[in-house]
Amino acid sequence: MKKTLLFSVLALAMGNAQAGSLLPAGAADQQPVRLMAAPLPAGDFERQPVSMAWPMDPRAELAAPAPHRAESREYWTTVDGAELQAGLAIDTTAPGALVRLSPAGAVPGRRPAAAVDPSQLRVMRHGRLVAQPQALSQRATTAQLRQAGMEVSDGTAIVQLEPALGQGRFQLQLPRAEGQFLVHVFEPRSELVLAAQADRVRVLAGDSFEVSAVLGKGDRPMPGTRIEGQLVSPEGQVLPLAFRNGKALARLPENVQTGPGLWEVQLFAGAAAPDGAVQRDARTAIEVARPTARLAGDYGFDAASLAFRLPVQVAAPGRYELRGVLYATGPDGQLAPVAQAHSADWLEPGRRSLSLPFGPGNLPMGYGAPFELRQLELKDQSRMGTLETRERALSEGKPRRPLPVRDRLR
Repeated sequence: MKKTLLFSVLALAMGNAQAGSLLPAGAADQQPVRLMAAPLPAGDFERQPVSMAWPMDPRAELAAPAPHRAESREYWTTVDGAELQAGLAIDTTAPGALVRLSPAGAVPGRRPAAAVDPSQLRVMRHGRLVAQPQALSQRATTAQLRQAGMEVSDGTAIVQLEPALGQGRFQLQLPRAEGQFLVHVFEPRSELVLAAQADRVRVLAGDSFEVSAVLGKGDRPMPGTRIEGQLVSPEGQVLPLAFRNGKALARLPENVQTGPGLWEVQLFAGAAAPDGAVQRDARTAIEVARPTARLAGDYGFDAASLAFRLPVQVAAPGRYELRGVLYATGPDGQLAPVAQAHSADWLEPGRRSLSLPFGPGNLPMGYGAPFELRQLELKDQSRMGTLETRERALSEGKPRRPLPVRDRLR
């Protein structure tokens, strides 16, 4: 009896410690091909290990975030005061366009632009001055905009062209305008939209990504559309984007600088329309990181504590984070998300490891093996970048048969 009990305990203990290999990376996963020893940013960093886990609703539907699709009915331009004095031409494609004018800052050797007084703004249509009461349906000063909760720079004014005037070309005059002004035109009623989207949410230095853009109604592009673009880093580094047939392939240099913040994808589109020119600007963002570490390709699993240990190959010292979602098999034999875990620790260069302890207390009644680890992410907290992602990282445990229907109802 004692011998049988001892054998069972030993067998259970040995069965709790298991090892395996990560599943191959999928097409949508991010996996560093090469690593770089990036310098550590200035500042103090936490060096103590930390981990946390919490249960999830098995009925929750989880999905990786899709790249943001930007849609624009607006554009920006910087103009000289002389243009506003003479009459700035604005082409609209729908009634009721909103125009925001702001002083663009001081220009060396010239007087700074004064605050915009919307009551002094004159509107011309077909070369004729439109009387003030019929020209603008709305007008607001800086004080009124801030009172409404908008964050605007000093001297900003917003006006709305009277919708009854229709669409087409207008001229805006500011008789005493001096200096430079930033003009923002927004057409909330227009059907002509510039839609732009990157094919990835994040990218590593040295890798490529694609940006697609279309100006038109829905997915029907306007004939003769011209699209230009650029990629701007948080530090102001600019990389041009060359569009052809509505697509641009951007390749990031391996030595690209990656400070805190997202990189901005800026697009500028134009086309000719029956009522005049169409202009649209759009912006979206992408996360850029230098590949300072990656998962080593295998893992260890402790069934008793529901903990995964994943080796990490580290090229640069820093604080690294691992996060993932545990899927377990329910009474119906289907996998469902049951817990989420995060852990972080300071890692020096070399072969290191991070653990994801989900804990048996976070496993719902009736759920167990086989398990899957999904939505796995390795992050460089010191440099604020995502290094590796796996939609399905690993599968652990043998399948079991679903309970009979009568047993599920007990």
